[in-house]
Amino acid sequence: MVPFHVAYTLGRRQRVGELLPWLPALAGSLGFGIGGTYLSASVTPWFLLLFLPPVLFYRGLFRLLFDLAVRPTKPVELTVDEFTLWVRTGDERRTLPLAGIIQVFRTDDGWTVLHRDNSTLLVPAGVLTDAQLDYLKAFPRRALAERRAVERAP
Repeated sequence: MVPFHVAYTLGRRQRVGELLPWLPALAGSLGFGIGGTYLSASVTPWFLLLFLPPVLFYRGLFRLLFDLAVRPTKPVELTVDEFTLWVRTGDERRTLPLAGIIQVFRTDDGWTVLHRDNSTLLVPAGVLTDAQLDYLKAFPRRALAERRAVERAP
């Protein structure tokens, strides 16, 4: 497979999936915030300081929520060569080895690529050709074949 480069844009609806890993933190922060509000209203306003720890500990979550509220779209550039997958979104650039791809599967409005380092990449349907998808799917298939070969070995 020849290396390829694609550029696409993700809308808010597609980017909401980025919140899934943050759901436990979001639920805990919501409960913590309700408790802090109740204590500050009924006991003393000093309990408003309890709002600082979630903002400090989960700044990535709050950065994502702010980004979802402010930017309606997010441009993404995806570059794949023989061994590496580069993902560039704005200022952020990630390098992922292709051998670390765990799964490539179809979702409602696109393709999801799961990586061993807990990265998730959403690619809208129609952006990748069948040959490009087969190339990305070949890495988890090859890893599965290698694991099965090791399991069968005496």
